Amino acid sequence: MSERVAEHCTTIRVRYADTDAGGVVYHANYIVWLEAARTECLRAHDVPYTELQAVGVHLPVVDLGVRYRRPALYDQLIEVWVSIVELGRARVHFAYRLQLPGDSRSLATAHTVHAVTDAQGRVLRLDRYPALWTKIRAAAAALGPSSA
Repeated sequence: MSERVAEHCTTIRVRYADTDAGGVVYHANYIVWLEAARTECLRAHDVPYTELQAVGVHLPVVDLGVRYRRPALYDQLIEVWVSIVELGRARVHFAYRLQLPGDSRSLATAHTVHAVTDAQGRVLRLDRYPALWTKIRAAAAALGPSSA
């Protein structure tokens, strides 16, 4: 059996303000796109960040890595594909792939790891919020590795 990963796609158009003097996307802007894609991914799976915050749950980034492979340019459409690699009771690990529509070559790959905390940064366990835990587990099941 081979392993496949279900993913959520968010499309972003490169704005002029996203580029540097060389005409390519400034490296830090990829991180903004990761956040936008992650937020839309969770929203699409019935876990909007507003719901997390309403119960006092925050997901600060504790680890982040980006591997830049090819430049993105002004006015290009970029697909940001998101998957959940691992879901723990106090941690969530996302993986990302950025590419041009119709082109399987990656512009960049990335990952973020998030702690689950309260507003003061104290670690929380998601399973202490049964309704939220059920929704997040369903999203992880839909977006994580599975056998094909």
